[in-house]
Amino acid sequence: MRATENKIHGSHRKILYPTLTRVRKAFLRAHHKVLTIDGRGNLFAKLKRTKPDIVFNWYSMPGIAQAYVPALLEKIDMPYTGCSALCHALAMHKGLASKVLRYDKLPVPPFTLVSRKQREPSRRVEFPVLVKPCSLGASEGVSEESFVESAEELPGAIDAALAVDKEAVVTKYISGRELTVGIIGNRKLQILPILEKQFDISSGAPRIFTERMKKKSAHWHYNVTVPNLKADEEAAVNKITTRAYRSMRCNDYARVDIRLDKQKTPWVLEVNTLPGIYPKFSPMARMANEMGKTAEYLALRILEEAMERHGL
Repeated sequence: MRATENKIHGSHRKILYPTLTRVRKAFLRAHHKVLTIDGRGNLFAKLKRTKPDIVFNWYSMPGIAQAYVPALLEKIDMPYTGCSALCHALAMHKGLASKVLRYDKLPVPPFTLVSRKQREPSRRVEFPVLVKPCSLGASEGVSEESFVESAEELPGAIDAALAVDKEAVVTKYISGRELTVGIIGNRKLQILPILEKQFDISSGAPRIFTERMKKKSAHWHYNVTVPNLKADEEAAVNKITTRAYRSMRCNDYARVDIRLDKQKTPWVLEVNTLPGIYPKFSPMARMANEMGKTAEYLALRILEEAMERHGL
């Protein structure tokens, strides 16, 4: 099950099961034999017993635990869809991911890491900043207090982040439009329609996506729209997204979050290596809708890419 989505939206029954049924039927219509394997319990024994030709990995857990299933599948040399265990582990640690992206000369906001043992930033902090748990997803641990405008506010925000994670990342806040871009492919990449995250700033709140906002939102459709981008802006965003995908060594599919600042410079915020494809809830599904496609289309494309990559 997708534990993170379950925590945010309540019951996984309204998210996972309907989509799983639809995707299963799509695979069957494509003449595949399909077996659903629950990720709980002795997964190793289940895989050894069933011996699938390829695993469609849909197992999501908070933090680097997301790498658990890919690591197990790599251990037994079993093909699967999506990113490698190493890619998941790096992406889920915001500090390490930023270091990898920066090494490849991608525009990443300046950042520093703090921990429960070392709560003081090791380098000068330029305000405003965002303070986030380092290894949690789905906006967990992110609140309006995560947006810090002064040195006096910083210790409280750090304490709040470290209350839910062993490390926190203090990142320079980049003002501007926030975009999310989906990619499918390996040798040849398909860029899905760009979406823009919408924020309720009527109360003067910062333009950040908090855990409360995600819990409050019944559907992602209310939170993302198709942006009006100029041709050069779209080209720049697509180029940076592609570079980030390659830099993190993503396989088959991923989603990249971008901030477009006032100078139209795109900054890489995060690479989501296991984005959801749930209708009504997931940005990737909305991207497919903008192409006149469905979540089933995305699943089949992901499977086809993985099968080609594994030589199946």
